[in-house]
Amino acid sequence: MKSSNIILALMSAAALASCAQQPVNEAAEPAVYRNVEFAEAPTVNGGTKTLNINIWKGVGEEPQPVVLFVHGGAWVSGDNKLDTAGGEQIQALMELRECGVTVAAATYRFSGEAIFPAQIHDVKAAIRFLKANAETYGIDPQRIMTMGESAGSQMALLAAVSNGEEEMEGTIGGNLEVDSDVIGCVDCYGMTDFLTLASDLYARPDLGRTDAQVYDLVEAPNSSRSQLFGLTTEECNLGTVSKNPKKFPQEYARVKAGSPLYHVSPDDPPILIINGQKDIRVPSAQALKMYQALYDAGVEAEILLNDRAPHGNLGRESAAAIKSFILRILFPQEKE
Repeated sequence: MKSSNIILALMSAAALASCAQQPVNEAAEPAVYRNVEFAEAPTVNGGTKTLNINIWKGVGEEPQPVVLFVHGGAWVSGDNKLDTAGGEQIQALMELRECGVTVAAATYRFSGEAIFPAQIHDVKAAIRFLKANAETYGIDPQRIMTMGESAGSQMALLAAVSNGEEEMEGTIGGNLEVDSDVIGCVDCYGMTDFLTLASDLYARPDLGRTDAQVYDLVEAPNSSRSQLFGLTTEECNLGTVSKNPKKFPQEYARVKAGSPLYHVSPDDPPILIINGQKDIRVPSAQALKMYQALYDAGVEAEILLNDRAPHGNLGRESAAAIKSFILRILFPQEKE
């Protein structure tokens, strides 16, 4: 079994790995490529959505490893403009450019434009684009990992645990001659099991949500979770589907397919899971179940639960853990 660590308290900032050993060339300003089109994806209204990717090169030698960031926004909003985004996690990621890491962020179809699995198909298309154009952008196609926040983290995590799964791949954007495998993932408060998301929240009255509020957030037909899977009627929504798999077999299978927990296998790459104990949108039970599944499968996994953090900014200690983990995975020759 691969080594695994569980961290139930705040990590010390001392865990931050140094960039000093990474070769850099500060004379040249790293290149930035904005709004690079990588796919034209169909939408439910019969039109298309142009998907693009922003690429921020790191300083130093090429080819460089890459972290592909997937933005959050409940699958209904958000963008890939990381250099204008706030938050400790994104800031930590962008600072890794000083260590010779290229950072990329892609757009994807929102749930109102196409239901799942469109979103994971778009993320996989972005990964394939990076690999197919590695020489153009001076990146190492064998050293790509994913990272996300909230809804984006669900997709980043799903991309990591579905390496080689054809049904998760899709054909959007082409470049099918290359795979979409990644070598690691940072999961920041992403949903891991939609089938139990509501029950996990119902079990945490200490978070201050009433049962009615949990229903509106997760199970109701107009909730972003139901909309992601196209479950938007009073009869057929995330709540009814999760409780009645025999009545809604196809819908149940779709929800299960969108839950990273059910894709875990022994060949998954290393994963860092971070969640706040005060998160009222994605309860820490989701993180713990994912960690346990990875541990049981023998996958290298780390978990950091911040007992003070809500949904969103997880603080400096989490930022330090993110940097340390990414550098260890992308620069394995520096492992002690």
